[in-house]
Amino acid sequence: MFNTVMDVAGKTKDNVKTRLDLPEHCRRPELHLQESTNNKLLKPKASDSFTMEQKRKICEWVESLKIPDGYDSNLGKRVDSERGILHGMKSHDCHVFMKQLLPIAFCGLPENIWKPMAEISLFFKDLCSSTLRVQNLVRMAKNIVVISNKLEKILPPGFFDVMEHLLIHLVHEALLGGPVQYRWMYHFERSIGKSKRGIKNKHRVKGYPIDMMLLGMILQYNHYQSSTNRVYNSENAATFDQFFKDISWGPITVHTMSQYNVNGFKFSKEKYLENKKTNNSGVWVKGDDGNQNENVDYFGVLPEILELEYSGWPIKRIVLFQCKWFDPTSRGTRELKQHNIIEVKHTRKYEAYDPFIIAQNAKQVYYAHYPLRRDKSDWWVVIKTKPMGRVEVEIELDVAYQNEISSVHQVVDAELEMNLEHPDHILEEVNREELDMPTNMEKDEEETFEEDDWIDEEETSEDDACEWIDDEETSEEDE
Repeated sequence: MFNTVMDVAGKTKDNVKTRLDLPEHCRRPELHLQESTNNKLLKPKASDSFTMEQKRKICEWVESLKIPDGYDSNLGKRVDSERGILHGMKSHDCHVFMKQLLPIAFCGLPENIWKPMAEISLFFKDLCSSTLRVQNLVRMAKNIVVISNKLEKILPPGFFDVMEHLLIHLVHEALLGGPVQYRWMYHFERSIGKSKRGIKNKHRVKGYPIDMMLLGMILQYNHYQSSTNRVYNSENAATFDQFFKDISWGPITVHTMSQYNVNGFKFSKEKYLENKKTNNSGVWVKGDDGNQNENVDYFGVLPEILELEYSGWPIKRIVLFQCKWFDPTSRGTRELKQHNIIEVKHTRKYEAYDPFIIAQNAKQVYYAHYPLRRDKSDWWVVIKTKPMGRVEVEIELDVAYQNEISSVHQVVDAELEMNLEHPDHILEEVNREELDMPTNMEKDEEETFEEDDWIDEEETSEDDACEWIDDEETSEEDE
């Protein structure tokens, strides 16, 4: 699909020979080859393919992407901006592009073309979820038939082979075998690669264990905004123990950190990543809006990582993230539920002052802008990541892992406009010698058969058939 939409020479299925088959197999007159008055063969550009200028913008966008460490390989090395292609992508690179980046990269296509491609991307994203529900799989089995039919109305017939038909059976395979991510080879390949690199790199970022009792005490201490005199007051001796008295003095030391590993994610502060190809500063946390709504998503970036140490024994340490939040209201955060796309307006910030969160509550995201949509220059797409080396199990009352559960929306619009002509009406010249096609002059000079000649041949063939039948009857009499 990528090679066809990007119109990669030698790999696209929308080639000249495919256009020759369209009059016979498809009702797409706007895509038929045209012959000019000077005997030049012209191929109308399809609306599902990009121009060279658009392809180069997409390549520049891929090259500028900054994704977290270990999430994917450096896609910037796979870019050839001169030819407008991506080359040398590994299977996992294609997997990430298909699931996460395809709806963003192809946003410049017409709406009726972009929607089916966004739906096929969401299909793979739901299929690869860590938790699959039977009712969602049943709905996916119905949707993939409709989505495939939409794509057949857009892409050339030569694109569809047994691999595209395989999508219909993947849902039934998931019903029998369970979530796909527990059956593929990426985990083992990553573990082997990590073992090979482990000897060369001795540096590892350490994370200190956190005491949940300490968290509760600190939150209680912040709730009172109380003073040390209140804690050490003899009247309150039964209320506060020595543990709470130690933290009431406040932290004795505060250390800043450039990186911190927690919850299977590797976080880095924003300034540390200025000259790097990766970005680990995207933060996502669940919270409330102060109006009894406790299921609000807060997205932001990480300027500082702080480690606080308190006096007394045992040693008490806690790590806090100081974050810059985007506006969580509808003016700064919106969701396209049909395609499961979340956007944040990076020019709008959270008005309230509430920058600190406990590191153990943070999850990681990264942001990508739209390469071909000037009307969405202020909006970034939020792409959530999964922790490395961990398997998250759904808890009945825990809503923090809902993004890992497949959420399938019914495909509503099953019909598609049949006009697939490019909006700019671009005509590309075709080399006739590659097809061995005659010109108009040569066509007139070709020999033609008269209608009587075809009839005589048919009559002759019928006579031969009669003779063949007589031979059979004679052989039966002889027996």
